[in-house]
Amino acid sequence: MPKTTKDKLFGHHYGTGLYMDNKLIARFKEFYTLETFQVAFYKAQANSATDEYYRRAFEKLVQIEQGHADYFANEIGNANEEVPSLTGSFFQLAGNLLGESVEPLGRHNTCKLGAALENEAIKKYRMFIKECKTKNYLIFKYTLMDYLLDEEFHTLWLKDYMNSHPG
Repeated sequence: MPKTTKDKLFGHHYGTGLYMDNKLIARFKEFYTLETFQVAFYKAQANSATDEYYRRAFEKLVQIEQGHADYFANEIGNANEEVPSLTGSFFQLAGNLLGESVEPLGRHNTCKLGAALENEAIKKYRMFIKECKTKNYLIFKYTLMDYLLDEEFHTLWLKDYMNSHPG
């Protein structure tokens, strides 16, 4: 049985009888926000890029990060909770402003900032995966591990591009 009235039963969705407590829902909202910010930042890069390869890389990053954001939005919705309203909000504005302000500094610095964003996401994913193990939310562990790998691959690409195109 749920510990609080806000706890949600996921048995119908996952067939596990898993309850989502408020902390797990809050983590999903945190990751939705993080991924949505990354989408806004990478979209700004893709939209302002003049180099075709560079633009295509950022379009790919947008596609993958949007998939992550959509997953978290879906999980929040499955818990009958409100998905944070970030589209057209401060986060999209911040992502665009950050993207536009870094672009004049060059691709090297843009990739450096992107790698810093990815490193923050990596830390958060690793902590969330540990929480899933200790709180018996194992059903989410493999998806989170897949997303962690995506973030690590993004970091590798950004660092490689940055190192092969010094500022």
